[in-house]
Amino acid sequence: MNNKTKNPLTRLCLLAQCIIALVLISISGMSQNVAINTTLDPANPAAGLDIDFPAKGFLIPRMDLESVNEAEPLASHVAGMMVYCKGEEAPAGLYVNNGLKWVPAPRPGAAFGEMQYWSGTAWTAIAAGSPGQLLKIGAGGLPEWSGSAAGYATLTTSAVTTISTTTATCGGNVLTEGTSAVTEYGVCWSTSPGPTVSDPKTSDGSGTGSFTSDLTELTSGTQYYIRSYATNGSGTSYGDQKMFKTN
Repeated sequence: MNNKTKNPLTRLCLLAQCIIALVLISISGMSQNVAINTTLDPANPAAGLDIDFPAKGFLIPRMDLESVNEAEPLASHVAGMMVYCKGEEAPAGLYVNNGLKWVPAPRPGAAFGEMQYWSGTAWTAIAAGSPGQLLKIGAGGLPEWSGSAAGYATLTTSAVTTISTTTATCGGNVLTEGTSAVTEYGVCWSTSPGPTVSDPKTSDGSGTGSFTSDLTELTSGTQYYIRSYATNGSGTSYGDQKMFKTN
């Protein structure tokens, strides 16, 4: 007499195969567009994937990018890939891959008139200039304001020397005072491009002529941007921008 009772493991395998087949059929039927929501509404016909949660966000993969030019930790560059960099190596923020490198999304401005400039590797903030100034590409490859409007002083910024871990020496030269006397000059600095007198600054004198400025209380291993400034009755004008990094 033949035993026709199936082994329980065999029945379980058959059931699993049926479930997988049903799932694959369902996915195939929905392959044109998929909706993820709590309302069971269909996906927008123009969207391949339609995610709709009224009180929840969309969390993309978070990782540490080695640099904008390297695919790691991904195996290779893939155009359209989007990740959030946690900021251990490359600056934190949203990045999109263009097939050759990671392109960071522009950061929002921190002050009125601030602009974002793509340096080739990152978005860089350029502060607003003084009335009448011209925007040009400086020696560091970044845009910088130069010149001044009628009434404002004109000046230049000296090279940075004697750089240590927390100090540096710089200065400038007030070439003309404008239509009123220069009451204060010096240099200002910041870790972002386009420093102004609202940032840390020195006060080194008044009138015209060259001057030396001592920068103190800097942070070791940090890149700084500096500009000379001169203030008269018309306002404050700035010299060209210099960059340096502390030891």
